[in-house]
Amino acid sequence: MATLRGRPAGEDGLIGKLIVLWLVVGALLLLLVLDVGSIMLTRYRTADLAQDVAFAAAESFAATGDLEAAEAAARVEIERSGTSARLKRIDLNGREVTVVVVDRSGALLLDVIGFTQSLTKVTVTDTAAPSGG
Repeated sequence: MATLRGRPAGEDGLIGKLIVLWLVVGALLLLLVLDVGSIMLTRYRTADLAQDVAFAAAESFAATGDLEAAEAAARVEIERSGTSARLKRIDLNGREVTVVVVDRSGALLLDVIGFTQSLTKVTVTDTAAPSGG
């Protein structure tokens, strides 16, 4: 086996290749951490929004007795939030209103990979009653 300056042939540039490999792995891990943070933040914001939407819908239903008016109030509350969230479902149980709000996180890596796209979708359910009781 021929050697060049004490190294076996074929190992030229091995350190450079390993550095590039570790940089790529590090970048992918950083993107994964950012995506998980984005999903957690979206879940927190959507839960907060769902609470506000459920309360607005419950207040509207208590004032009007109309489920369609409650749904309209819920949609207005979502629009006012300025997010990309949407109202998936609204249900009435006595005086309590239950809403299901859906949003997508701004994930960079997980939203591109087919089988992980479902992880970027956040669905939150919340129930509220009007403040009068």
